[in-house]
Amino acid sequence: MRKRIGKAAAFLLLVVLLLWKLNEVLRLKHEDGIRPMEIFYEQEAGSIDVMFYGSSHTYSDINPAVLWREEGIASFDLAGSLQPLWNTYYYMKESLKYQRPKVMVVELVRAIEDREYIEEARTVINTFGMKLSREKYEAIRVSTSDNLVPYLLGYPVYHSRYGELSGEDFECFEKTPKGMAYKGFYPLFATKEFEGFPDMGKVTGSRELAPKTEEYLRKIIELSKEEGIPLVFMVSPYQGIIESEQEIFNRCGEIAGEYGVPFLDFNGLYEELKLDPEEDLAEFSHLNHRGSTKLSAWLAGWLKEEYELPDRRGEAVYESWEQNARMWEQLYANQLLREEAGWYDFLVMLGENSNYTYLISLDGAYDNGEQPLAEVLSGMGMPSEVIEQGGVWIHGQGEERSFPGQTEISCHVELADSDLLVRKNQGGTQLIFDKENCFKTANGLNILVYDELNQEFVTAVGFDAQQGYGCIW
Repeated sequence: MRKRIGKAAAFLLLVVLLLWKLNEVLRLKHEDGIRPMEIFYEQEAGSIDVMFYGSSHTYSDINPAVLWREEGIASFDLAGSLQPLWNTYYYMKESLKYQRPKVMVVELVRAIEDREYIEEARTVINTFGMKLSREKYEAIRVSTSDNLVPYLLGYPVYHSRYGELSGEDFECFEKTPKGMAYKGFYPLFATKEFEGFPDMGKVTGSRELAPKTEEYLRKIIELSKEEGIPLVFMVSPYQGIIESEQEIFNRCGEIAGEYGVPFLDFNGLYEELKLDPEEDLAEFSHLNHRGSTKLSAWLAGWLKEEYELPDRRGEAVYESWEQNARMWEQLYANQLLREEAGWYDFLVMLGENSNYTYLISLDGAYDNGEQPLAEVLSGMGMPSEVIEQGGVWIHGQGEERSFPGQTEISCHVELADSDLLVRKNQGGTQLIFDKENCFKTANGLNILVYDELNQEFVTAVGFDAQQGYGCIW
């Protein structure tokens, strides 16, 4: 009898473990809303000095790495796209169980929300990252009219994801150094040019908020008062703002004034931020990597001055913020490299960055004799026989290989997420990364770049010698 009970218990334990693992694989892993909350739980208790809350205007416009580099401020973005203020309120309540920030900053663009409920997909994004708790229950209850139980359990929503699974679903991002270094920021590297910003200075009237939105705006203020933590309201700058939205933000400012809460409306501070409408916007609603850097640097200085925040640089417990800053700076450098169309500057930038593994293939009539190509390549460390005879040079962290001349080549380079396969014979050259041939020009330089720090493919580009080393993406 005891043996049968023991076997049954062992079987049940195995089933529980299998279901737990299956749940880990199938659960949603969006960087929008869900992952920031999950990684937030991994942060050292009591380590965050500034918490930023809100919608995508928070996680794409406010960069904790810039606040760290500028003033040593330890901050975190806890946000989700189109997040209504009721979800922001419960994100705040949940976060205060684990952190005691010196300042809480709430971005208010979703104060324009006038619905009782938003679409189900946004409710999922803005609640599924939370641990099972009263706050999660309340966040779901006020967000959806009829999906409380499935959303609370989670599994009924994503149990059918089998056909969507990828390698990322089987990788563990949480509880790793890279995971810890993630601080909730999601950069936008696109650029859309605009002629200017709308003038909102002339909009002086105010418009009432939807009742539910105003209720939770006031709840957020009351929460900060109860917890004794300073609160700041802000509206991130965006090109697509219209007058009726500005009137709502004006009303938010009036409510903030009732309670003595600072209110920063950056739609009136374009010049102070030195925002360039041709360079700093990803699209009409969000800043890009350049614009977010400007806004974040301004916030760093203002917060430091207003709240005398400590400079945490050099403290051992804050190494993950330092790593986050290094990773961000490399991502920024990657984007600059992607945007560079001049062969000389491209090679200089490539040679100065120690985080790259790169391949340079000199093909066909690669030297037109009109540019200092050999001098630049020699300065980068390319072997003289490759410079003189053509061929392939691979350089990186612990990786140095050269294949001079027009000899046949067949080799692969092991990278973190996908190997690089190099084939060269009388039929031509193939540079295959992630099943795609990245060979660009038969006469000139073919270059492929991989970022080892962030473990991401950066770019593949060609410079055509017969076209004055014109860039081929």
